[in-house]
Amino acid sequence: MIELPDTQYKNEAWKIENTGIDIVPEHERTATPLELFWIWSAANIGILGIVYGAIIVSFRLSFFQSLLATIVGIASFALVGYISLAGQKGRTTTLTLSRTIFGKTGNIAPTFFSWITLMGWEAINMITGTLTLKALFHVIGLSDSIALTIVCMVLFGGLAITISLLGQATVVVIQSWITRIFGTMTLIAALYIIGQTDWNAVLSMPSGDWLTGFLPAVSIIAAGTGIGWGIAGADYSRYQSDRSSKSGIFNAVTFGAMLPLFILLFTGILLSARLPELASSENPIALIGTALPSWMSIPYLLTATAGIITIAVLSLYSASLNLLTIGIKIRQVYAVVLDAILVMGVAIYILFIAGEFMDSFIAFLLFCGVFLASWEAVFMLDYAVLRRRKGYEFEQLFGKSNVGIRWVPLLCWLLGALAGLLVSDNQFIKGPWATGIFQGSSLSILLSFVLSFVLYSVYLMFSRPVEKH
Repeated sequence: MIELPDTQYKNEAWKIENTGIDIVPEHERTATPLELFWIWSAANIGILGIVYGAIIVSFRLSFFQSLLATIVGIASFALVGYISLAGQKGRTTTLTLSRTIFGKTGNIAPTFFSWITLMGWEAINMITGTLTLKALFHVIGLSDSIALTIVCMVLFGGLAITISLLGQATVVVIQSWITRIFGTMTLIAALYIIGQTDWNAVLSMPSGDWLTGFLPAVSIIAAGTGIGWGIAGADYSRYQSDRSSKSGIFNAVTFGAMLPLFILLFTGILLSARLPELASSENPIALIGTALPSWMSIPYLLTATAGIITIAVLSLYSASLNLLTIGIKIRQVYAVVLDAILVMGVAIYILFIAGEFMDSFIAFLLFCGVFLASWEAVFMLDYAVLRRRKGYEFEQLFGKSNVGIRWVPLLCWLLGALAGLLVSDNQFIKGPWATGIFQGSSLSILLSFVLSFVLYSVYLMFSRPVEKH
């Protein structure tokens, strides 16, 4: 448990709380694992999960390989489940806890990159939400136009910002209902698609290459699910009571995310048999709408929009916390609005200038994945070895003795990420070592995680980090 050592620090803590990254006071730590279940279910119940299933099939995998890639890929949410344990222990946000590893100044680098990543995710949510609203309006008879795209974007962005400002308790309630409603609609749609599926075509899909097909599919799904969300794990578990069991928190986060993801990806795999162009479509959301009868597509797309909004809310919330962790003095309400404006700029570029979504989306996932995987390796190992028993000290998080840079842990993170970039081959970067087994295999994410894990393990073995009191 974190102790607030004296009046000066207590006053600073309450000041930080007003900006969103404070140590959560004991009387506010009343959350239960069930609340985490609803949060992470809602965060992963968006219609984009169906597109993930189509992406898996696009690697020319068999039905069995596609299912296995789904399970292995979404199992990466165990990373988020484990990182969530640090939130209960440290009682503050994920990247604030990261200060104990890199120093307050050194932590600016991973925190800034985390903010960039969440901004990218928010842009994806903005684009997906806009496309989903457009698909809904198409079903009810409106024709496609630039004006319709603008209206859908403004409407979606306004809803996301408004809900983001309602507070976490309200968001949890909204997410629990969205999970129930959209989850029910997803099951109905999945059952309909199963009934319409040509199972002979699905089961006769030939097996693909395990190295150049299966592994890239797993990497993309992992980067878009567990690895992508790891930087936000503690943001929501910091309100957990000490009475909440660690296994309860881990299971609620991990399986709360995996259950809806499996249903969505499975649906996408089956739907790809009917719509083989789904993974390469400029508007995959609208294409999904055409596969459903009108009586089903209207309520499905309506609840899908609500589901994407809840995902957008989580991204905006965590991104605003990262700005505060970096040290930017801004009220959280303004941080949310600022983030939303920047995100809309990216969405406008993709929707109106680039005119292409899926290739940029996949490249974004793989590029961010190498930085996130290497950071998560360091963070998880640090928690397992150093913080799990003795916890996090207030001085290390907010005090003046940890304001510098801890170079060795920072290099462990950067070297892992650099190694991943050197063997990456995507729209963002062509690494000079992306040859042999690394060419087209997306092993860059695995390499980043393993290398940073090994380097930081060696550091912990041969040196005992000095914990200043």
